[in-house]
Amino acid sequence: MRTALVVHAHPDDEVFATGAATAVLSAAGWHVVLRVATPGIGDAADKLQASCDLLGIGEWDWLSSKGRWIDDGGSGGPHTLASAEPDEVAAEVERAISELQPQLVLTVGRDGLTGHPDHVAISRAMQQQQCHALGARLRTQDVQAGHNHLQQLLPGEKVGSGLVVGCQSGLKEITSTAEAAQQRRKALDQYYNGLGTTDIPELVTTYGRRGDSLLLRAIFDVSGWQTDRFEVLSSSGSAAPSFA
Repeated sequence: MRTALVVHAHPDDEVFATGAATAVLSAAGWHVVLRVATPGIGDAADKLQASCDLLGIGEWDWLSSKGRWIDDGGSGGPHTLASAEPDEVAAEVERAISELQPQLVLTVGRDGLTGHPDHVAISRAMQQQQCHALGARLRTQDVQAGHNHLQQLLPGEKVGSGLVVGCQSGLKEITSTAEAAQQRRKALDQYYNGLGTTDIPELVTTYGRRGDSLLLRAIFDVSGWQTDRFEVLSSSGSAAPSFA
């Protein structure tokens, strides 16, 4: 059985960044393993197993030890991935790859998908590895369309950190089924009640946050929940594995 390793900074990144791809891999018979670096804000890790079950992730564990790194909301304070020595993070990623010997590794792209400094730290660590690694990215046009969609619903309100920008082209698309897309929405609901499945005109009246999570919801609504897009972060020098 082929193994795919997914590496993320926080619980819920497996939904936002790679939720379609893990469903495709699982359906094709891959063993999908997740490694998470922090417990997230409010110890979101207690919701992680339900998310993994919905996304086709067979098992998960910590990238290092639980609590070694924390999530402070992107402030870059002490004990975050962003403040860690890059070689330390890279060493833990290398250890996971050595342990699991995956044919494919998934994480976030060079911009961290959302510009979050912890995401960027994970991506940089992956770029040092000798493996087939893909990093999730958004398209610029989808980011703009998501902003436009929210402006119609929340005129004059600022939504998002301003760090979500996307890129223009050159991305590999991995598309799942409509059923898997609905599972991805349900996985997001595990972390934020209704964020994945509530119709967005209603959601913006009940969901008080105006950060990147709401922006990503709008982006996926316009670009499709069933598709993830990736750039190549590193290569082992041999042929890239097939997803089939």
